[in-house]
Amino acid sequence: MGHQKAVREMAYSEKHKILISCGFDFEVFIWNPYLDHHIMKLEGHEHPLVGISCISTLNTFITADAKGTVKVWSIQDYSCLQTFTVKKVSQVTCIQAVPKHRRLITGSRAFKVFQYCKPFMQEYSNDHPIISARFSAARMEIYVAGDKSVKVWDAYSGKPVRVLKNLLSSDITVMEIDESARKIIVGSQ
Repeated sequence: MGHQKAVREMAYSEKHKILISCGFDFEVFIWNPYLDHHIMKLEGHEHPLVGISCISTLNTFITADAKGTVKVWSIQDYSCLQTFTVKKVSQVTCIQAVPKHRRLITGSRAFKVFQYCKPFMQEYSNDHPIISARFSAARMEIYVAGDKSVKVWDAYSGKPVRVLKNLLSSDITVMEIDESARKIIVGSQ
């Protein structure tokens, strides 16, 4: 099982031996080309997808939807590294990364060019607006809640160690740590 609606574009990563597809449904599917079913489904877009571009040198791929939301994904753990919006366009119709020149080009009635000077680095950012952050001295971890997920950071290194995804069916609005500082409790409206 895979896409429920038409597939619009596919990209292949020679380095990682995966196929990535997107289409009129709002999900991105990751495929092992030797299997007849997808190995991962990525959610996060709210409109039909118009394109995918792999940047193997940065271990990332980029997706864009018709309303201009662009997402940068890790090709290693399939987490969303960055989300931004193409401004002042009514509809994005395509995207193309140009790694040699470190540019991402989006197409609509006109081209928009985004230049990046460094690889997208998950180590120093959170994927969603932060709702709550808590520290556990018992585990030496920092828990950061945003969207429907909690990102767990190592307090010593300052780097993320895991992401607890889709904990609730709606966005997290509150997060606390129990008295033993070993369990997190999340809630939503």
